[in-house]
Amino acid sequence: MIDLSSYGLEESIGLHVILSNVMWWISLILVIIAFRNRRIWNIGDAPWTFLFLAFFFFGIRELGHLSKEPLIGSIRYIFGIWSAIFMTTALFFIFLILCHGRRITGVIIYIPYALALIFPVIWSYLYISDPGNLKSAMGAIENITWIIGSLVTIYTAYMLGTRTTGDFVKVFMFFQFSAYLALTWKFLGLIETQGFTVSYSIREIIETLFGLFAIISMYILTRMLRKLSKQLHGTYDNKS
Repeated sequence: MIDLSSYGLEESIGLHVILSNVMWWISLILVIIAFRNRRIWNIGDAPWTFLFLAFFFFGIRELGHLSKEPLIGSIRYIFGIWSAIFMTTALFFIFLILCHGRRITGVIIYIPYALALIFPVIWSYLYISDPGNLKSAMGAIENITWIIGSLVTIYTAYMLGTRTTGDFVKVFMFFQFSAYLALTWKFLGLIETQGFTVSYSIREIIETLFGLFAIISMYILTRMLRKLSKQLHGTYDNKS
């Protein structure tokens, strides 16, 4: 593995870390607010669960920036991997429901959890067999997971955007933008482990924009669902 510190690529606690933490935890609050109006959007509870977990685990991942301990850094990547799995799952399930009329029930709901549990096992194995490269190895795994997840999300968000109307188009458009940025961010992170020098400030900007577009998508969704809820309750009140 490449020693990133020799290229000046070590992570530092700066403005982007603060912004990222604020954005992801605000996004989680928006998910909770939107969930309260979930009955307006008939997608069931499963996608909401995975959406909550995706933002929650990425928020924990960002809190890991506050420690420079390599062990904490390696654990932080597990939460990043979980976030990628659950974010991809949420959009994929919404795609199945809205574009294919599928019901999300049975074993399929537990597949993402089973997949997520593999990575703590990998971490434990690496911790025992090669602790010196634990952080870099988990970082590479996180990069690959986000790259795969982002490619899936780009497709599902595009398909959802072409099948919906109104502000839902904006929601999925910003999810797609966020996925493109996540793909770029993690691709740059992956190639630098192969010896290509990439400015850390560039990755900071891309990561911050990734979080920004994610929070915008959740803000639009929350605002839209609250507006529809008020209109719906207003209609009922007028009828009564």
